[in-house]
Amino acid sequence: MTTKEYIASLQKAITEIKSGEALQRAAQSVHNDRVLRIFDTGSVARGYQSTKPVWIENKYVRNNRNKGKTGRAVKTSYFSSYKAFKGAIGFDNSSVNFRVTNDLQMDFANSRVNPNSGKPDTGNVIKVSNYLFVEEIRSSENMRKLKGNIAKFGNFIVFTSGEKKKFNDILKFELIATLRGER
Repeated sequence: MTTKEYIASLQKAITEIKSGEALQRAAQSVHNDRVLRIFDTGSVARGYQSTKPVWIENKYVRNNRNKGKTGRAVKTSYFSSYKAFKGAIGFDNSSVNFRVTNDLQMDFANSRVNPNSGKPDTGNVIKVSNYLFVEEIRSSENMRKLKGNIAKFGNFIVFTSGEKKKFNDILKFELIATLRGER
């Protein structure tokens, strides 16, 4: 390779690095893991409050065939605990996950419901610039839900050491591949 060709390859690599594609790949991969950790596997350590009774609006209760004492439909359903509610609507209640309506998950993940599976996908990170990709909650109602869950369960949205390591590993791999001309 001549000096001129080497300089051209380095300039191409610089352009690719400045485009932010390597950073976006790393951010997107970790974002997918975070959405699954927070909303599917439910890795919140403290668990549910399983002793407090709870009344839930019927619009959140699947198969809500709830009748009151008089036989007329009522607006809320009684459950012995939130854990019992999650079990009654068919969710795994062995660990905490923040999915009932999927609204908070879809807002956090910047996603939509997948028409094939009927479930929300993990979405995409939001590109602010070539050097900044973010996860963002836009709805004030979802921000209120998130703050309440953080107050109750601790700061579960903080990046774990595994997520930080994965981000750095992917970014390093992508940058080296770009510099080698493999991208």
